[in-house]
Amino acid sequence: MKRQRVIEKDWILTNSLASFVAKAVKELSGYQAVRLTSLFQDGCENAYITRYREDVHGGLQPEKIRKAKDAYLDALQLNAKVTSAVTTISPKIAGAVAKQTVKDRLIQCEDIDEVTDICKEFAVGSRKTKANIARDLGFESPATSILHGGFVDFNTFLSNELKSVKDVEEHMKVLVADLINKDTEVRKLALKIVKLNSRVPLQVSAKLTKDAEKNREKLIAKKLLTKYDDYIGKTWSAGRIKSHQVSALNRGTEENIIMWKVECKPYDAKNDHPFSKKKVDSRMQSFFAAALQYSITAYFIPMLERGAKRFLNRMSEDRNILVFGENVEELFTQEGVHSKYIIALDPGHIVKTAFLDPSGNVIATNQFLIRDSTFDNHGTALLKSWSSQTKGKDLVFAIGNGSNTHNTQKAVSKMIANNDFFEEIDVCFCVVPEHGASKYSCSPAALKEFGEDVEIKHISAISIGRRLIDPMSEYVKIEPQHLGKGQYQLSVDDKLLKEKLVAVVRDRVSLIGADLNLASEHLLRYICGLNQTTASGIVKYREKYGRFKSREELKNVHGIGEVTYQQCAGFLTVSRPDDADDGPAVKRFKGSPESWSPFDVTTVHPEDYGVARELLEKIGHSVEEIVGGTSAAPSNLTVQEKRIYDLLKSKPELKPPPLMMKKTKEIKDLVENQVYKGVVTNRTDFGVFVDIGVEKDGLIHISCYPIERDSTKTPQTNKNSYGKREYEDKNHETRKGVPSVGTVLDVRVNEIRGDRISLEPAS
Repeated sequence: MKRQRVIEKDWILTNSLASFVAKAVKELSGYQAVRLTSLFQDGCENAYITRYREDVHGGLQPEKIRKAKDAYLDALQLNAKVTSAVTTISPKIAGAVAKQTVKDRLIQCEDIDEVTDICKEFAVGSRKTKANIARDLGFESPATSILHGGFVDFNTFLSNELKSVKDVEEHMKVLVADLINKDTEVRKLALKIVKLNSRVPLQVSAKLTKDAEKNREKLIAKKLLTKYDDYIGKTWSAGRIKSHQVSALNRGTEENIIMWKVECKPYDAKNDHPFSKKKVDSRMQSFFAAALQYSITAYFIPMLERGAKRFLNRMSEDRNILVFGENVEELFTQEGVHSKYIIALDPGHIVKTAFLDPSGNVIATNQFLIRDSTFDNHGTALLKSWSSQTKGKDLVFAIGNGSNTHNTQKAVSKMIANNDFFEEIDVCFCVVPEHGASKYSCSPAALKEFGEDVEIKHISAISIGRRLIDPMSEYVKIEPQHLGKGQYQLSVDDKLLKEKLVAVVRDRVSLIGADLNLASEHLLRYICGLNQTTASGIVKYREKYGRFKSREELKNVHGIGEVTYQQCAGFLTVSRPDDADDGPAVKRFKGSPESWSPFDVTTVHPEDYGVARELLEKIGHSVEEIVGGTSAAPSNLTVQEKRIYDLLKSKPELKPPPLMMKKTKEIKDLVENQVYKGVVTNRTDFGVFVDIGVEKDGLIHISCYPIERDSTKTPQTNKNSYGKREYEDKNHETRKGVPSVGTVLDVRVNEIRGDRISLEPAS
């Protein structure tokens, strides 16, 4: 509560902190936003709030809680910037009324850009604008008088510096235009327009850059323009352009191929302008009309175009991060391949390889050459030898999906067809995403994990193999932007990307959960409430005292106090202790609780164990009878009991492992209208990428899936929430039946153009 009082004391903005949260998440009522804000102030993390404080937010999804948290943090940053701006600007303004006017403008700001614009007006050493020159000439008072209906005789301002009425009129026009554009109502309208919440139409247009136009033939020859065929020379309504299209435009800008802008026509801007019907002195009407027109074209329209482009970019980034989160969850919940030995291959001109036992322990690493689609003699002999060391267990080749992957798949396929492997076992192969494996192999984390004995260039192969055995534990080692799951995530602002994608991964890992006695330090770092220090503390505690007997024992780990325990305990499970598990007798930590609870294997929070026990007595069931079940909660339960019941039966739904194969195909072997089996490798707003075992993934365009018609309607909102819908709701169409990452499905080949494969669902 102390932290909350400090924030309230220092709060300077007109709008409350909770109002920013309520505005960002329309599903929240004002009261819910206040309570949710209080949880943020108390340091509660998103995953904890999502799962255990449904009483506050009413059942919002993780991405909505994350959006609320972003709005909360943005509001704190805005308040700090406004506070600083008021302190900095006030000494530069003469007169108490003028000071208060500027302060009122600042404290009413709703985003950082507004504050920045106001600060620029008073920046030391700022360029001398035409409006400021007019102010220096003493024109602000008469300009204000004109806007209030007064008459101003321009002849009275003639001087050695201003020798004609035309000169006076020009300076006065610029200043009046500036005052118009800074009017509160004008700024409110501008904010509505740039956030696409008005009827003023804005257009988005794209064209080649000058350099791209100059080198068009070279770009065509290199096939660098093909991916932008749907963008070059095209226009869209800003209210209808999709987020992935904005991302594609930004990617084209980064590559210096495309330049794009938002445009507003003067007529449309003037139509709803607050000053378009303003009454002035009849003798000043002609002058005022010219000043208004100048204000619209020189100030208002550029402000709209810049602001709308920023807004589109932000909404695109938010959507990209949301898509990333959905795909990462599917990736992390993929079932591992167990009870089989793994030979991992990192393709390239030189193939790096690792031989792993079913638990992921490294037996050996090596490398060899590949020529076309045949391994050299050393490689062939090595793989044959390893296949004879599996102790009768089956063998899977985990082949990275990087460069030369198809030739590597063909080489393994030929060896399988030729019965080159130990004949007592079954051998197959699958394709594993290798994104980020090479980068991880060179990182300090990899050095700490493997030491200096393992060749750095072989670590990527080990990573690929372990991704098949325990996907989530291995993928969390990779920086989020390198996971390759989503749409254009590398185009997102680097700092924003890292912060938000890490938050997404943290939420997903927490809500999936981890075994307290098996999770690696790297995985534990992503659990809600934990960090590098506490994760390391858990591992050291395990090494010293053996396995944890219960969740309660977490409190004995150095650095885990009541708050940290509250945040992390529900996301870490402890299976029933086996007396044989401890091995040699170990002296436990003094005061260590030995009592294990059957609820320690569930997602029920320790704070709710008492309610859970009473619930089980009430319905006459054991924990084991409910966990993983699908039956609905009994109708006679209270709201709290129903929540506990749902937590008891909650269990992550695992997706099947990658598609196992014994032979490969090539694009030239594909037949149009033929059905093939494939696996979804990525899902975006423009389509689904499917690996059907050839050189490149095919694409099922999003139009193959029907729109959920209800998704285009205005969503139901709470009585006290804001009625407007965000850009992402208006422009994103929810589609039915879009398969998730890892889904195995039948697809039909529609068309093949070069190496581009157009697919559609077979059923």
